[in-house]
Amino acid sequence: MKFSVSCSFEYHLTAPETLVLNIRPSEGLGQTVLQERFTVLPGLDHCLLTCGPTGTRFDRLHTAQSGLYTIDYEAVVETRTSKFRAMELVDHGPESFDVSLFGYLYPSRYCQCDRLGNVAHDLFGNVTNAEEKVRAVVAWLSSRLAYIGGTTNSSTSAVDTVLERVGVCRDFAHLGIALCRALNIPARYVTGYAHQVQPPDFHACFETWIGGQWLFWDATGLASPDGFVRIGTGRDAADCAICTSFGILQLQSQHVTCKAMEETYQKMSAAELAAESVCLG
Repeated sequence: MKFSVSCSFEYHLTAPETLVLNIRPSEGLGQTVLQERFTVLPGLDHCLLTCGPTGTRFDRLHTAQSGLYTIDYEAVVETRTSKFRAMELVDHGPESFDVSLFGYLYPSRYCQCDRLGNVAHDLFGNVTNAEEKVRAVVAWLSSRLAYIGGTTNSSTSAVDTVLERVGVCRDFAHLGIALCRALNIPARYVTGYAHQVQPPDFHACFETWIGGQWLFWDATGLASPDGFVRIGTGRDAADCAICTSFGILQLQSQHVTCKAMEETYQKMSAAELAAESVCLG
């Protein structure tokens, strides 16, 4: 499946500073960037950096002066997914985990699984199958959290979301990750462009390692696994910030799009999501 994605920003900088942007679709992990265009006005030199294990790509820019800067990005990306029957994948537990998975089991800045262990086991401890546990977590998040924009901020963590029961996509993802890690299921955070997500914006979801596959989950129900273009992958939002500034800046405007290039494309239905598990790759 091919998708056309784009984003644009206007930032006002009060002094010269360095920015690190994470807006390009990643290379690998089931997707290929067929063409792309990245521009900054006024013109700036920038350095493209790639994280080897995840394929996450960063643009590092340094401004020589203060003022208004416009950043535009657009790309055509081909994505692939692998689908499995629900509960088909056999999980062997921590005794089989590679060392590369350990970081996705430990507490991180926004996903304090060590503080949510009792909550996770009280709610889901009686479920024995790993995938069934994750599906139970996703169902609980969907039914117990309210999706309301502007209710949380960059400091909101999984523990805060348990107490407040409200948030946006990143909060759903952070709590899902924390609960899964507390259940000894490796879980990681993923950001991307999502087809027809409303309101149009970057979208956050999570993945869990089950039976040798990273399975994709969106507890908000806004994104379809086969309509998602991956940007960043990490332990939580701290690893996948859209913009990291080493100084002070003000966001003046932002615009994000993601469109399927095949007119016949339709999101997976609720019945399909219940019957199948999806890996982005």
